[in-house]
Amino acid sequence: MNPLKSLLCAAALCVAGIATAQPYPNKPVRFIVPFAAGSSIDIFTRVVLDEIHRKTGATFVVEPKPGALGMIGTDQVAKSAPDGYTLMPSCSATHSSGPQLSKNVPYDALKDFTHLSAIDRFDLMLVTNGPPGAKTVEQLIEEGRKRKLLFGYGSATGQVGAEAFTRAGGIKAEGVSYKGQPLALNDLAGGHVDFVTSDIPSVSAQVRAGRLNALAVSSDRRSALFPDVPTLTEKGLKVELVGWVGFAGPAGLPAEVRAWWSRQVADAVASTAVVERFRTMGVEPFALSGDAFDRFVRQQYEVWGRHIREAGITPQ
Repeated sequence: MNPLKSLLCAAALCVAGIATAQPYPNKPVRFIVPFAAGSSIDIFTRVVLDEIHRKTGATFVVEPKPGALGMIGTDQVAKSAPDGYTLMPSCSATHSSGPQLSKNVPYDALKDFTHLSAIDRFDLMLVTNGPPGAKTVEQLIEEGRKRKLLFGYGSATGQVGAEAFTRAGGIKAEGVSYKGQPLALNDLAGGHVDFVTSDIPSVSAQVRAGRLNALAVSSDRRSALFPDVPTLTEKGLKVELVGWVGFAGPAGLPAEVRAWWSRQVADAVASTAVVERFRTMGVEPFALSGDAFDRFVRQQYEVWGRHIREAGITPQ
């Protein structure tokens, strides 16, 4: 072939390739949710993805993969190709408390992931059975100094929160494990346990209905959803724990992917539709991305780990 003709053909192919190349994402993005369909994490994820789809037209496939306290689905994402097409909702259970409460965790919560953007945060709330249970932190501590209290928990975060409270309050308490937070709350309503420390989404409806007494929240500031409920810090107890949810993928995601998610999540969680939906579910929108979100994840890992060690909780 004529050298000039060969050169022109190569140039034409190059131009054609540039013309047909499409920016990320150019095919459906798979989201592996490491918890059951219909769980709060699953719902939060779908709310944000629906808003992003509405604005961008991008397609998402949500695939719940529960099991082993979230480790099965999380490990699958950690070991997937770092191309931006297999992602997950990360959270305090999968990347703060869970990896430090379990033996033989198959992934490294800090090294094996690219943390893209936070989507929401929620406080833990100390609750008793309403109306007969203790109405204040002081009353519950006074009762706990007279006898050993029982607390129920159906999640890692609930266990750590309760243990941190009893240690800070100087009271003796024994935990009763349940297969899920709803079962722990059912036994609280039945008077079988004295208190539960739960994420606000799980208890907000019952607190508003007066079926549970809200004594305090565990974060560093009052919840915007329950501004009249004090923090444990205000009560002189140094317990500052927060639940969070974000989006993550395997380590080594391209800069293009990170930038795209940073823009889209920031817009989505600021939208009226997402803000209103989140607040009805007891969570607050939380826009944090890139290096700032990565630092937050690492800081939360240390905070939860410290509380776990101080409470003497042994990994199972």
